[in-house]
Amino acid sequence: MAAPVTRSMIRTLWLGLAILVFIVGSALASPARITLHFPPRADSDRPPDPASVARVAADIEFLAATLGERNHHRPYELRQAEAWATDRLQSLGWRVEAQPVDDLAHNLVATRTSGGEVVVVGAHLDTALGTPGADDNASGVAALLELARDPGLAVREGEIHLVLFANEEPPYFQTDEMGSRVYARALVARGAAIRGAVVLESVGYYSEESGSQRWPLGLGALLPRTGNFLMFVGNPGSSGLVQDSLRRFRSASSLPAAGAAIPGSIQGVDWSDHAEFWRVGSPAVMVTDMPPNRNPHYHEPTDLPGTVSAERVAAVVPGIAAVVRGM
Repeated sequence: MAAPVTRSMIRTLWLGLAILVFIVGSALASPARITLHFPPRADSDRPPDPASVARVAADIEFLAATLGERNHHRPYELRQAEAWATDRLQSLGWRVEAQPVDDLAHNLVATRTSGGEVVVVGAHLDTALGTPGADDNASGVAALLELARDPGLAVREGEIHLVLFANEEPPYFQTDEMGSRVYARALVARGAAIRGAVVLESVGYYSEESGSQRWPLGLGALLPRTGNFLMFVGNPGSSGLVQDSLRRFRSASSLPAAGAAIPGSIQGVDWSDHAEFWRVGSPAVMVTDMPPNRNPHYHEPTDLPGTVSAERVAAVVPGIAAVVRGM
Protein backbone atom coordinates (compact mmCIF):
# COMPACT_ATOMS: atom_id res chain seq x y z
CA MET A 1 0.00 0.00 0.00
CA ALA A 2 1.27 3.41 -0.89
CA ALA A 3 2.05 5.70 2.03
CA PRO A 4 -0.18 8.80 2.33
CA VAL A 5 1.31 12.08 1.11
CA THR A 6 1.76 14.41 4.09
CA ARG A 7 2.23 18.18 4.27
CA SER A 8 5.80 17.60 5.46
CA MET A 9 6.55 15.52 2.37
CA ILE A 10 5.10 18.22 0.11
CA ARG A 11 7.16 20.95 1.82
CA THR A 12 10.33 18.85 1.44
CA LEU A 13 9.57 18.30 -2.25
CA TRP A 14 9.02 21.99 -2.89
CA LEU A 15 12.17 22.89 -0.95
CA GLY A 16 14.20 20.47 -3.03
CA LEU A 17 12.75 21.86 -6.25
CA ALA A 18 13.42 25.46 -5.15
CA ILE A 19 17.04 24.66 -4.34
CA LEU A 20 17.48 22.87 -7.65
CA VAL A 21 16.04 25.85 -9.53
CA PHE A 22 18.40 28.17 -7.63
CA ILE A 23 21.47 26.09 -8.50
CA VAL A 24 20.53 25.64 -12.15
CA GLY A 25 19.51 29.29 -12.53
CA SER A 26 22.73 30.52 -10.94
CA ALA A 27 24.78 28.23 -13.12
CA LEU A 28 23.08 29.39 -16.30
CA ALA A 29 23.44 33.05 -15.29
CA SER A 30 27.16 32.71 -14.64
CA PRO A 31 29.70 32.78 -17.50
CA ALA A 32 31.85 30.48 -15.35
CA ARG A 33 29.51 27.59 -14.56
CA ILE A 34 28.87 26.41 -11.01
CA THR A 35 30.34 22.94 -10.62
CA LEU A 36 29.55 20.36 -7.95
CA HIS A 37 31.61 17.18 -7.53
CA PHE A 38 29.50 14.70 -5.56
CA PRO A 39 29.11 12.15 -4.09
CA PRO A 40 32.23 12.09 -1.91
CA ARG A 41 34.60 9.27 -2.66
CA ALA A 42 38.15 7.96 -2.28
CA ASP A 43 39.87 5.96 -5.01
CA SER A 44 42.67 4.75 -2.71
CA ASP A 45 42.28 2.29 0.13
CA ARG A 46 45.79 2.74 1.49
CA PRO A 47 45.65 3.70 5.19
CA PRO A 48 47.86 6.51 6.49
CA ASP A 49 51.30 5.67 7.83
CA PRO A 50 51.06 4.98 11.62
CA ALA A 51 54.18 7.11 12.21
CA SER A 52 52.49 9.99 10.38
CA VAL A 53 49.36 9.57 12.52
CA ALA A 54 51.49 9.69 15.68
CA ARG A 55 53.29 12.86 14.58
CA VAL A 56 50.03 14.57 13.63
CA ALA A 57 48.49 13.67 16.99
CA ALA A 58 51.54 15.02 18.84
CA ASP A 59 51.49 18.29 16.88
CA ILE A 60 47.80 18.87 17.53
CA GLU A 61 48.30 18.06 21.21
CA PHE A 62 51.18 20.55 21.49
CA LEU A 63 49.36 23.39 19.73
CA ALA A 64 45.90 22.96 21.21
CA ALA A 65 46.65 21.51 24.65
CA THR A 66 50.20 22.53 25.65
CA LEU A 67 49.95 26.03 24.15
CA GLY A 68 46.20 26.45 23.69
CA GLU A 69 44.78 29.75 22.49
CA ARG A 70 47.25 31.49 20.14
CA ASN A 71 46.54 35.10 19.14
CA HIS A 72 47.17 38.74 20.12
CA HIS A 73 45.39 38.19 23.42
CA ARG A 74 47.90 35.39 24.13
CA PRO A 75 51.14 36.81 22.73
CA TYR A 76 53.43 34.39 24.57
CA GLU A 77 51.62 31.37 23.14
CA LEU A 78 51.59 32.91 19.67
CA ARG A 79 55.34 33.54 19.77
CA GLN A 80 55.94 30.03 21.05
CA ALA A 81 53.86 28.58 18.22
CA GLU A 82 55.81 30.58 15.63
CA ALA A 83 59.18 29.52 17.09
CA TRP A 84 58.11 25.86 17.29
CA ALA A 85 56.83 25.78 13.70
CA THR A 86 59.94 27.56 12.41
CA ASP A 87 62.22 25.04 14.10
CA ARG A 88 60.19 22.14 12.72
CA LEU A 89 60.31 23.40 9.13
CA GLN A 90 64.01 24.24 9.31
CA SER A 91 64.80 20.79 10.69
CA LEU A 92 63.16 19.35 7.56
CA GLY A 93 65.43 21.36 5.24
CA TRP A 94 63.19 24.35 4.47
CA ARG A 95 64.33 27.96 4.54
CA VAL A 96 61.90 29.98 6.66
CA GLU A 97 61.25 33.71 6.34
CA ALA A 98 59.28 35.43 9.09
CA GLN A 99 57.22 38.02 7.18
CA PRO A 100 55.93 40.74 9.55
CA VAL A 101 52.18 41.26 9.47
CA ASP A 102 51.92 43.68 12.40
CA ASP A 103 53.94 44.48 15.54
CA LEU A 104 53.51 40.94 16.88
CA ALA A 105 52.48 38.36 14.31
CA HIS A 106 54.36 36.94 11.32
CA ASN A 107 53.63 34.81 8.31
CA LEU A 108 56.11 31.93 8.22
CA VAL A 109 57.08 31.32 4.59
CA ALA A 110 59.04 28.11 3.98
CA THR A 111 60.80 27.57 0.63
CA ARG A 112 63.40 25.29 -0.93
CA THR A 113 63.74 26.65 -4.45
CA SER A 114 63.38 30.02 -6.14
CA GLY A 115 62.32 31.25 -9.57
CA GLY A 116 59.35 30.35 -11.72
CA GLU A 117 55.68 30.04 -10.88
CA VAL A 118 54.70 29.86 -7.21
CA VAL A 119 52.57 27.06 -5.77
CA VAL A 120 51.28 27.87 -2.29
CA VAL A 121 50.12 25.51 0.43
CA GLY A 122 48.92 27.41 3.49
CA ALA A 123 47.27 27.07 6.88
CA HIS A 124 46.64 29.66 9.57
CA LEU A 125 48.48 29.36 12.87
CA ASP A 126 46.33 31.63 15.04
CA THR A 127 43.12 30.76 16.87
CA ALA A 128 39.88 32.58 17.52
CA LEU A 129 39.46 34.32 20.87
CA GLY A 130 38.70 31.85 23.67
CA THR A 131 39.42 28.61 21.81
CA PRO A 132 42.46 26.29 21.77
CA GLY A 133 41.75 25.59 18.10
CA ALA A 134 42.44 21.86 17.72
CA ASP A 135 40.46 21.57 14.51
CA ASP A 136 40.58 25.31 13.70
CA ASN A 137 43.41 25.20 12.89
CA ALA A 138 45.96 22.95 14.59
CA SER A 139 44.71 20.20 12.25
CA GLY A 140 45.65 22.23 9.15
CA VAL A 141 49.04 23.19 10.63
CA ALA A 142 49.80 19.56 11.52
CA ALA A 143 48.92 18.45 7.98
CA LEU A 144 51.15 21.15 6.48
CA LEU A 145 54.10 20.18 8.70
CA GLU A 146 53.64 16.55 7.74
CA LEU A 147 53.49 17.55 4.07
CA ALA A 148 56.87 19.29 4.55
CA ARG A 149 58.43 15.82 4.99
CA ASP A 150 57.55 14.79 1.42
CA PRO A 151 60.76 14.57 -0.65
CA GLY A 152 58.71 15.01 -3.83
CA LEU A 153 58.29 18.70 -3.00
CA ALA A 154 61.98 19.40 -3.73
CA VAL A 155 61.19 20.50 -7.27
CA ARG A 156 63.71 21.61 -9.90
CA GLU A 157 61.59 24.36 -11.42
CA GLY A 158 59.25 26.85 -9.86
CA GLU A 159 58.68 27.61 -6.21
CA ILE A 160 56.70 25.77 -3.57
CA HIS A 161 55.80 27.92 -0.59
CA LEU A 162 54.54 26.32 2.60
CA VAL A 163 53.02 29.21 4.52
CA LEU A 164 51.70 29.45 8.06
CA PHE A 165 49.48 32.52 7.98
CA ALA A 166 48.95 34.98 10.82
CA ASN A 167 45.77 36.84 11.77
CA GLU A 168 43.20 34.75 9.94
CA GLU A 169 40.71 35.03 12.78
CA PRO A 170 38.68 38.09 13.87
CA PRO A 171 39.24 40.98 14.36
CA TYR A 172 41.79 40.77 11.52
CA PHE A 173 39.77 38.57 9.17
CA GLN A 174 39.38 40.19 5.72
CA THR A 175 41.30 43.32 6.77
CA ASP A 176 44.67 44.64 5.60
CA GLU A 177 46.25 43.02 8.68
CA MET A 178 45.15 39.53 7.66
CA GLY A 179 48.30 37.50 7.07
CA SER A 180 47.27 35.95 3.77
CA ARG A 181 46.36 39.37 2.36
CA VAL A 182 49.80 40.72 3.31
CA TYR A 183 51.47 37.66 1.77
CA ALA A 184 49.46 37.57 -1.48
CA ARG A 185 49.92 41.29 -2.10
CA ALA A 186 53.66 40.96 -1.47
CA LEU A 187 53.90 38.19 -4.06
CA VAL A 188 52.12 40.34 -6.63
CA ALA A 189 54.27 43.36 -5.76
CA ARG A 190 57.46 41.45 -6.55
CA GLY A 191 56.00 40.25 -9.84
CA ALA A 192 55.62 36.60 -8.90
CA ALA A 193 53.35 34.43 -11.04
CA ILE A 194 51.06 32.43 -8.74
CA ARG A 195 50.21 29.04 -10.18
CA GLY A 196 47.61 28.39 -7.51
CA ALA A 197 47.04 28.09 -3.77
CA VAL A 198 45.74 25.28 -1.57
CA VAL A 199 44.62 26.33 1.91
CA LEU A 200 44.19 23.76 4.69
CA GLU A 201 41.36 25.12 6.83
CA SER A 202 40.15 22.80 9.62
CA VAL A 203 40.64 19.27 8.33
CA GLY A 204 40.20 17.14 11.45
CA TYR A 205 36.55 16.79 12.46
CA TYR A 206 34.43 13.92 11.09
CA SER A 207 31.29 12.07 12.09
CA GLU A 208 29.51 8.96 10.87
CA GLU A 209 26.14 10.12 12.23
CA SER A 210 23.37 10.99 9.80
CA GLY A 211 22.56 14.68 10.07
CA SER A 212 26.05 15.61 11.23
CA GLN A 213 26.64 17.56 8.00
CA ARG A 214 24.63 20.73 7.47
CA TRP A 215 24.54 22.90 4.36
CA PRO A 216 23.85 26.57 3.65
CA LEU A 217 20.75 27.51 1.66
CA GLY A 218 19.03 24.28 2.69
CA LEU A 219 21.19 22.24 0.31
CA GLY A 220 20.96 19.29 2.70
CA ALA A 221 17.86 18.23 0.80
CA LEU A 222 20.17 17.29 -2.08
CA LEU A 223 23.66 16.79 -0.62
CA PRO A 224 25.15 14.29 1.87
CA ARG A 225 24.03 14.60 5.48
CA THR A 226 26.88 12.61 7.03
CA GLY A 227 30.02 14.60 7.82
CA ASN A 228 32.62 11.94 7.05
CA PHE A 229 34.34 13.59 4.06
CA LEU A 230 36.67 16.43 3.12
CA MET A 231 35.52 19.32 0.94
CA PHE A 232 37.41 21.22 -1.79
CA VAL A 233 35.91 24.70 -2.23
CA GLY A 234 36.74 27.20 -4.96
CA ASN A 235 35.15 30.07 -6.85
CA PRO A 236 34.12 29.74 -10.51
CA GLY A 237 37.53 31.04 -11.61
CA SER A 238 39.13 28.16 -9.69
CA SER A 239 36.85 25.43 -11.10
CA GLY A 240 39.69 23.80 -13.04
CA LEU A 241 41.89 23.71 -9.95
CA VAL A 242 39.04 22.26 -7.88
CA GLN A 243 38.45 19.49 -10.41
CA ASP A 244 42.13 18.62 -10.91
CA SER A 245 42.90 18.78 -7.19
CA LEU A 246 39.96 16.58 -6.31
CA ARG A 247 40.93 13.97 -8.89
CA ARG A 248 44.52 13.82 -7.69
CA PHE A 249 43.53 13.84 -4.02
CA ARG A 250 41.08 10.98 -4.45
CA SER A 251 43.71 8.89 -6.24
CA ALA A 252 46.16 9.15 -3.33
CA SER A 253 44.08 9.40 -0.13
CA SER A 254 41.74 6.98 1.62
CA LEU A 255 39.68 9.92 2.92
CA PRO A 256 36.49 10.54 0.89
CA ALA A 257 36.41 13.98 -0.74
CA ALA A 258 33.92 16.12 -2.63
CA GLY A 259 34.17 19.54 -4.21
CA ALA A 260 32.39 22.62 -5.47
CA ALA A 261 33.21 25.77 -7.41
CA ILE A 262 30.59 28.36 -6.52
CA PRO A 263 30.44 32.17 -6.25
CA GLY A 264 32.31 33.68 -3.34
CA SER A 265 29.23 35.74 -2.55
CA ILE A 266 27.55 32.68 -1.07
CA GLN A 267 27.95 32.69 2.71
CA GLY A 268 31.01 30.82 3.94
CA VAL A 269 32.68 30.28 0.58
CA ASP A 270 35.32 32.97 1.21
CA TRP A 271 35.78 32.38 4.95
CA SER A 272 39.50 31.65 4.97
CA ASP A 273 42.89 32.55 3.52
CA HIS A 274 42.18 31.14 0.04
CA ALA A 275 39.94 34.12 -0.79
CA GLU A 276 42.91 36.51 -0.61
CA PHE A 277 44.38 34.73 -3.64
CA TRP A 278 41.12 35.18 -5.53
CA ARG A 279 41.42 38.89 -4.81
CA VAL A 280 44.80 39.07 -6.60
CA GLY A 281 43.50 37.06 -9.56
CA SER A 282 44.89 33.63 -8.67
CA PRO A 283 43.04 30.31 -8.54
CA ALA A 284 42.80 28.89 -5.04
CA VAL A 285 40.96 26.17 -3.16
CA MET A 286 40.04 25.75 0.47
CA VAL A 287 40.39 22.18 1.76
CA THR A 288 38.13 21.87 4.78
CA ASP A 289 35.79 19.87 6.97
CA MET A 290 33.46 22.93 6.84
CA PRO A 291 33.45 23.45 10.62
CA PRO A 292 30.58 25.98 10.82
CA ASN A 293 28.37 23.39 9.14
CA ARG A 294 29.65 20.33 10.98
CA ASN A 295 31.76 20.83 14.09
CA PRO A 296 29.80 21.77 17.26
CA HIS A 297 33.11 22.85 18.85
CA TYR A 298 33.85 25.47 16.18
CA HIS A 299 35.21 28.65 17.84
CA GLU A 300 34.42 27.19 21.26
CA PRO A 301 36.62 26.34 24.28
CA THR A 302 35.79 22.70 23.56
CA ASP A 303 37.76 22.61 20.26
CA LEU A 304 40.22 20.21 21.92
CA PRO A 305 42.54 17.47 20.60
CA GLY A 306 40.17 14.70 21.67
CA THR A 307 37.57 15.90 19.15
CA VAL A 308 39.97 15.63 16.20
CA SER A 309 40.81 12.47 14.22
CA ALA A 310 44.60 12.38 13.83
CA GLU A 311 44.22 9.38 11.53
CA ARG A 312 42.05 11.30 9.09
CA VAL A 313 44.27 14.38 9.27
CA ALA A 314 47.20 12.12 8.34
CA ALA A 315 45.13 10.74 5.46
CA VAL A 316 44.83 14.29 4.10
CA VAL A 317 48.61 14.53 3.59
CA PRO A 318 49.27 12.06 0.72
CA GLY A 319 46.30 13.50 -1.12
CA ILE A 320 47.56 17.07 -0.84
CA ALA A 321 51.07 15.91 -1.82
CA ALA A 322 49.59 14.49 -5.02
CA VAL A 323 47.75 17.77 -5.65
CA VAL A 324 50.94 19.83 -5.23
CA ARG A 325 53.01 17.54 -7.43
CA GLY A 326 50.33 17.83 -10.10
CA MET A 327 50.38 21.62 -9.90
